[in-house]
Amino acid sequence: MWHQLMLKIENLFAGYGRVQVLKDINIEVGKGEIVCLVGANGAGKSTLLKVISGIVATAQGRITFHDQEIANHKPDQIVRMGLSHVPEGRQIFGDLTVRQNLMRGSYVDKVKKEEMERLFNFVFDFFPILKTRLTQKAGTMSGGEQQMLAIGRGLMSQPKLLLLDEPSLGLAPLMVETILKVIQNLCSTGISILLVEQNVNAALQISDRAYVMETGSIVTHGKARELM
Repeated sequence: MWHQLMLKIENLFAGYGRVQVLKDINIEVGKGEIVCLVGANGAGKSTLLKVISGIVATAQGRITFHDQEIANHKPDQIVRMGLSHVPEGRQIFGDLTVRQNLMRGSYVDKVKKEEMERLFNFVFDFFPILKTRLTQKAGTMSGGEQQMLAIGRGLMSQPKLLLLDEPSLGLAPLMVETILKVIQNLCSTGISILLVEQNVNAALQISDRAYVMETGSIVTHGKARELM
């Protein structure tokens, strides 16, 4: 059991306009824990991450992050508090260089040059290849390298909790292994991770606990090994 609760979602309802997508969601993520959220396409997994990060409004319920209520806070406020969201499809800036993309990850604070270099080096510890590609336009990189860049950009805000939406989507098996290993290494530094992943077996292998979503609701949850 974790020593500190990083994220607690209670009785959460949310959706788009009159369309209710999430129904009575209850989830917990502890410090330094990997929790995965699995389920079929359309189950509401990505919507849940968007609600947590402030992109989609909460209709009802509570979201507590690091002992602070964050439901319906603005996304930039949530990032400043230490929660970073790496969206599905990477959403990097293809016309910008790797360096420029990484710098966008620290946009919420005016970071001094020395601090910026420290953040770069922190990212390079996990993704050494990005150091060799700093001047390359992101759109010319492979899918796996772009995924590394997307995660690296998320790390530039120094998150306590990282939301990862389908990080293995469209990647070759060897690259999937690399990305999942990095996720484990990130967790070992104390960063908590909420992982949305369709590759259920791979996700459960690296996770501590898991929640299964079906049509907007949590239908079961438990230790990852038991759910496998």
